[in-house]
Amino acid sequence: MKKRFRGEGGRWASQTSVTSAPRPRVAVTGASGFVGSHLLPALAAEFQVVALGRHPRPATEHVEWRACDLFSASSTRAALEGVDVAIYLVHSMMPSSRLFQGSFHDTDLLLADNFARACVTHGVKQIIYLGGLVPDTGYVSPHLQSRQEVEAVLQATGIPVTCLRAGMVVGPGGSSFEILHALVQRLPWMVLPRWTKSLGQAIFIDDVVTVLKAAVQAPAFVGKTLDLVNGEALTYEDLLRKTAAVLGKRRLMLPVPIASTGFSKRWVQLFSGASHELISPLIDSLQCDLPQPSPVEPIASLIRYRRFEDMLVETVKRAKPKSTLGTRASDVPQRSVRSIQRLPPLPERDARFISNAYMAWLPRFFRAIIRVGQVPGSSRVTFSLLGVPWPLLVLELIDEASDSARDKFHIVGGLLSKTTTTGWLEFRQVSNRRHTLSAIHGFEPALPWLVYRLSQAPVHALVMHFFGRYLARNHPPALPEKTTQTEPGASA
Repeated sequence: MKKRFRGEGGRWASQTSVTSAPRPRVAVTGASGFVGSHLLPALAAEFQVVALGRHPRPATEHVEWRACDLFSASSTRAALEGVDVAIYLVHSMMPSSRLFQGSFHDTDLLLADNFARACVTHGVKQIIYLGGLVPDTGYVSPHLQSRQEVEAVLQATGIPVTCLRAGMVVGPGGSSFEILHALVQRLPWMVLPRWTKSLGQAIFIDDVVTVLKAAVQAPAFVGKTLDLVNGEALTYEDLLRKTAAVLGKRRLMLPVPIASTGFSKRWVQLFSGASHELISPLIDSLQCDLPQPSPVEPIASLIRYRRFEDMLVETVKRAKPKSTLGTRASDVPQRSVRSIQRLPPLPERDARFISNAYMAWLPRFFRAIIRVGQVPGSSRVTFSLLGVPWPLLVLELIDEASDSARDKFHIVGGLLSKTTTTGWLEFRQVSNRRHTLSAIHGFEPALPWLVYRLSQAPVHALVMHFFGRYLARNHPPALPEKTTQTEPGASA
């Protein structure tokens, strides 16, 4: 657009005004977490930021907070509306309900699938994922396997994915530093099991933030899998000794030829104050010898902290006394139940086949004690106990014909359900049907809590275990071949 202005000597001249391009909108999942809270202000300087969290906060300049429950496909889909780039920082190692049945890696798979479906629905142009370094050979912990699975789920969308693989992220408020700091402060002497000799790498939070910011829409990063490292090889014993030196603590450390991690988990939990859910997968991962690459471009020139001692000095300088290792009771719904089980993959079948198979198999498993029926003229399914006139549970199918990879049933009644609007059961296939999950979310039992814990809860877990065995025995997958999953994003 041209504007006319009066220049020197009073003569008119024309000038072409420059209209600045709109800021790209970048969403950050886990925005209130360790990495996310450091990343937001850096992104806000150049981008329009959408911060996603379970508990949204008031908006600030260039940062819009949106409520997002990643366990809900509809909530995740609504939260990503209008987003150009989506950064995924979520790792689910803490409880999300009063009772949780399942594993963190199955939970990670489900959350990543909801996120991936939402990205496809809204035409997100780039996904950035902060994952973990993975061993080239030897033992790979469930924690690191989960990181690889999440990468695969995001890449299955067809959207360009930037995967940044990091080792231990060090910085104020980070669980890794909190655990090291607590152990060195509280233990005058330490037993060092064999796993403390495994090699890894550390990276400072500032460098992580710099690289994540640089990766947004930069051609050198888009679609690439890159190691986010500084090149310094370290064992956990090195980390403990260097931390003691920086803190000015003289500590006796005694290596012992013990390979088991069971004692180590209890020991670290006791003296660090961290929860078992957080400690267990982290120590399992410390058994892995991680690759020791040197940083390469486009990352190498962005790394400022090349020595662990420098990271520690800066972390101690900025650290706040409040620990972030626990989960607040208010964050966990008081009556909710979540249960996630992995079933055998059925790449040649869809989710409707799996849910129908479950409805047909369940009465046979209980030998006619449990009856499964359909309410005439509706999409409701009832589960009844023989001789009892009222149904134990009433489920209503949410029929989304456009999504063959997910079947969802709302729990709308029955003697065993306290509510009629909060819970749902689903069967879903993930990553082009390479994985199958069964899950219950938001269920509130009508039974007294202790009675539920001792009866209905273990029965459900046992039922899904045997249903998985039934599928594996009666519907084994054929030889691997390419299958196409219906475009995600259709269900609630």
